[in-house]
Parts: sequence; structure tokens; C-alpha cells
Amino acid sequence: MLTGGREIELYIDNYNHSGEGVGRCRDMAVFVPFAAPGEKVRARVTETRKNYARAEMLEIIEPAGFRTAPRCRTFGKCGGCRLQHIDYPEQLSAKRELVRQSLSRIGGFGDISVEPVIGMADPWHYRNKVHFQAEDRDGRLVLGFYEEGSHRLAETAGTGDSPLPLHCRCLLVDRDLNALAGLIEEMLNRYGVRAYNRLTGRGMVRHVLLRKASGTGEMMAVLATGPGDWPAEKDFAAELAKAFPGVKSVLRHVNPEPGNRVPGGGTLLLKGSETIEDIMEGLRFSLSAESFYQVNSVQTVTLYNKALEFAGLSGGETVVDAYSGVGTIALFFARKAGKVLGLEIVARAVADALANAALNGLANVEFHQGAVEKLLPRLVRRERRPDVLVLDPPRRGCHIRVLETIAETGVPRVVYVSCDPGTLARDLRRLAEWGYAVRKVQPVDMFPQTHHVESIVLMTKSGLKGK
Repeated sequence: MLTGGREIELYIDNYNHSGEGVGRCRDMAVFVPFAAPGEKVRARVTETRKNYARAEMLEIIEPAGFRTAPRCRTFGKCGGCRLQHIDYPEQLSAKRELVRQSLSRIGGFGDISVEPVIGMADPWHYRNKVHFQAEDRDGRLVLGFYEEGSHRLAETAGTGDSPLPLHCRCLLVDRDLNALAGLIEEMLNRYGVRAYNRLTGRGMVRHVLLRKASGTGEMMAVLATGPGDWPAEKDFAAELAKAFPGVKSVLRHVNPEPGNRVPGGGTLLLKGSETIEDIMEGLRFSLSAESFYQVNSVQTVTLYNKALEFAGLSGGETVVDAYSGVGTIALFFARKAGKVLGLEIVARAVADALANAALNGLANVEFHQGAVEKLLPRLVRRERRPDVLVLDPPRRGCHIRVLETIAETGVPRVVYVSCDPGTLARDLRRLAEWGYAVRKVQPVDMFPQTHHVESIVLMTKSGLKGK
């Protein structure tokens, strides 16, 4: 039996769903972070459960040929990346296999065909949105990212020559946002602002949210703070916007709640507009601080165009976009469909979606606010059956009533966009049991250097063929 603290040698033969290497010892699966298939490693057991164990790697005895030196100095400490130790082609191969294994083992689809993952030409500095946590260290406020499983900032990050503080050099974050973070940190210290301490309740800044509209270059800065007056807040915002011309919105989110919880409180406009505007494939989108918006602008275009291709629209179809958010997919489809109906539970997202439809002059799209599992059955009873149903649910997947409604009405084509291979496989299995067939599976790498993968699947009612 494996016990904590024991040192073992393992051959790694697979990845798990979190990107960790998987080996076997005495018929027990052992998960080893930052190990890769084909490697022999020495590791120390840190945790044992009924069916698996976890271990920390001590030595790579036989490295894989695709192992590479991580570019980030905090790789292995900051929880943002899991796969920087393997080269990019292997990352794409691993993600394809993760999708295939999930569909096969969880979905029961056997030896299903999965297309090669669509990757990026440059898999770095792609994030258009980032949260920097704030912490006081050695008498200064610093911005950075928590070490995995802690409320302690990672010591350093990034690589190469840069005037930015090391902890503001994330290799996944847009370069302008990194530079903006460095400026905000310098200004907060110059203005004498301290970080909020979740234990004592003292201090001001909890974290800083930065967002960039990649199509226009407009940027937003949101300072999430504790309660209390900040007499210089308007001066700070004015100086920031002047020093960094791309900044079109500076907001302060005041949260009076104790501890580290971010929700709650209200938002104050300090400078500029409450929103910034992005342009994607000729469509304009107004983005608020709360708007859900894909964080990888380059791959979002790829993702949505592939979804459009799977939908096979000819111009007159009725499309339902379930879990429509701020309307990005719905507006993409509206230019190719006869009518698009968006369903979304978050009221602010629906308001943003309506504003975005008006901004683009699209009159053939409408949005409804409420739980999808309640709206969809009413909608199909009130209107004729949609020709295409787009599903883009949160990580937990679709509510069972949504899938039952699809089966009951026999929607001809279902395009499922998923950020979780496990829940995707579960939902596709249910639809397959009710007469739907998987026609195409296309993964897209929205998050290089991490274990996450997005997938698009086309399902049609059995007897119908996908294009």
C-alpha cells in the first residue's frame, strides 16, 4: 500500500484531466504534476485515496523528447499554467487525446474521430482580461497572482528584459495589460495606497481587473477596494488615463464585505465611460466590467466561425442560442440566419446583448432573460421548432431539462460549444440515447500553456447527415 512520504519510481503513460502525468504503482494510479507521458520519474507520495494517489516529482530520470524549459520563472508555483514544460505541438496532441478519451470513456462513443486541435501561431500573451491580486510586501503594494492553493502572491513571474516589476510580467497576458499593471502598481504606491488585508480588514485595494478590447485597443481598469473614502481617487484615475491613452474606463468597485470575497458592493465611475467597445469580424461589442467575453480574441474568431460552419446556415433558418451571454454567438449567427433567439439567465448580460444588437443594427435577433431550462420549453411551444440549436453552457454543462426538450422537439442540428470535455461527454451521451448522432468534433485551443480546451461538436437527429 502506498503511504504518504514514500519515494517511488514511475513510468508516466498518460495525462489526467488536469494535465498531470499519470503513472501506476501496485495497480494504483498516481498523479504527478509536471510529469509527461514517456518519462520515468522519481516522486514522493503526498496523498493517498481509495483509487489513486498524488505525488510530487523529485527527479526526472528519463525525460520525454518534447519536454522543454518553461519560459516563466514562477511555473510550478503560480496556478495559471500547467503545461509550459511540454512543447506546443505536444500540448495540442494532449488536448486532442483528452477530448477523445472523455468522449470514449464517459460518453461511451468508442473509437470516436476527433479533429486535430486548432492551435495558435503565437501561443503567448493572448489574454485580454486579467485579475491581479494586491498584497503589501516589504512596505510596498505589489500586484500579482496567488500561488496555487494559497492567498500568497507568487514571488516573480515572466522572463526577459522588461522595465515592469517581475510580478507584472505574465506571459499569457496581453503586453499592454502587463504594462498597465506595472503603471498602476507604481501609481498606487506613489499615492500611498495600501493593499486590503483580509485578516485585519485594513487597507484599500483587493485586486485590479484589467480588460482590453483587442479590436480597438480600448482598455478598462477596475480597482476592487474595501470601503472607506479615497479623496485622491479622481486624481489617480485622471493621471492613469493621461499616462496610458488606451485607457478609456477607470472604475472603482467598492466591496464592504469582510474577508476576500469579491462580489457585493457598488461600482463608481472615476474616469471615462462605464464600457469599452470591441470590434470582432466587423461586429461591435460594448463591454462592461461584468460582461462575460472570451479572453482569447484570436481564437474566439476561429471558434465562432467553426460553429457557424457546423450550423450549415443558408439564410432563412431559425436559430436558438442557449446560454447566450452578451450575445456574441447570437450576433455572429444573425448575419447568416433568418432569426436568432438568445436565452440567458443573467439580467446584466441580456441588457448587454440587447445593446450590442442595437449597436450593430441587427433586427432579426432577440434575447430573453431567465433559466434556459425554463425558457426553452416555453419557446418551442410558442414558436415553431428551431432549425439549429446552439449550446454554450457553463463548465457544469446543460440542465437535463434542456437536453430533454431537444429530444422531445427533434431539433435537426445541435451545435455544442463546451469548455469541459467531461460534462460535454455526459451531455452528448444523453442526446445519443435519445436519437442524436455525433457528426463532427473540433477542439480549439483557447488557453495555450494550460490544460483547458474548448470543443465544438455537431450533432444531428439520426437519419440526417451533417454537412
